[in-house]
Amino acid sequence: MPRSSLILCSLAAMTSIALAESGSERAAAPPQQDAIPVVGGTQVPAGKWPDAVAVLGPQGSCTGTLIAPDVVITAGHCSDINPRQVIVNTIDYAAQGGTTFNVLRTVAYPSWQTSYDISVIVLEHPVTGIEPRKVGTSCTFQGFSNNMQVHLVGFGLTNPAGTGNNSVLNETMAPILDRDCSGGRGCKTAIAPGGEFVAGGNSHDSCFGDSGGPVYLDTPRGVIVVGAVSRGVDGSAMPCGSGGIYVRTDKTVQWIEQTTGETIAKDDCAAAPGDGSNAGSGTGSGGGSNDYGSGPIETGGCSSSRDSSIGGLVLIALFAIKRRR
Repeated sequence: MPRSSLILCSLAAMTSIALAESGSERAAAPPQQDAIPVVGGTQVPAGKWPDAVAVLGPQGSCTGTLIAPDVVITAGHCSDINPRQVIVNTIDYAAQGGTTFNVLRTVAYPSWQTSYDISVIVLEHPVTGIEPRKVGTSCTFQGFSNNMQVHLVGFGLTNPAGTGNNSVLNETMAPILDRDCSGGRGCKTAIAPGGEFVAGGNSHDSCFGDSGGPVYLDTPRGVIVVGAVSRGVDGSAMPCGSGGIYVRTDKTVQWIEQTTGETIAKDDCAAAPGDGSNAGSGTGSGGGSNDYGSGPIETGGCSSSRDSSIGGLVLIALFAIKRRR
């Protein structure tokens, strides 16, 4: 199932509804006032994950990670929402706080439908005051193993049914179930094993709107982003809660740098513990520590500024496109 959500800008067609790949439509569900955060998680305190960003477009909303001052990674299928704005350093993109940046271009990984479900977003202006998150490389994954705990972070929905709406940043801890996606459950055969991994389940999971969002791993060098939310596993009884499939960052680092022309923050696996290498103003530690050694999308559309009326400008509607999130 996709893990992106439909967000309609008031300056665009507020009443438009996206068709699901299955041919069915799902209209906007009524707002939920007291939703359970992430699926089985908690709301993120201010400043903990400033590099986890909201990605907004006229056709939907996603989550992403700031990995260079003007580069964000998100899901390949998030290029379909035509990203126009990225909001950084916020824990609620429908409220005051955070900073909005316009999107210069979005490029999806070639043939992402059968390969790496990754897009890069280049911003019109660089982000200042927030250190980009280091990206996991091949050495990061040398100790990557099943049952390690990772942080799932995103602005997505918060209940296993995948209904309601949400604009608040949430997180949950979840175990790695299949470190290299070799066990099926919807893994892409063209890049298996080693292109993706499976994590979560037992009601700890990402959901619609978390697409492209970060999977963080605690290391002796700090917190590293090692994955991006792609989709739910096959055979789930509910849209969310049974586990998700995530793109491994080590397989896309070279493509990201070649595509953007930027040097992104990377894990070189050489920094000593406690040397301050932890990116961002929040540590993101929280009980899950592990010890081990296609073309541009045009920009434009929604307003580039936000004010106290944004809650009236944004309507969240969810739709179920086969398995993506």
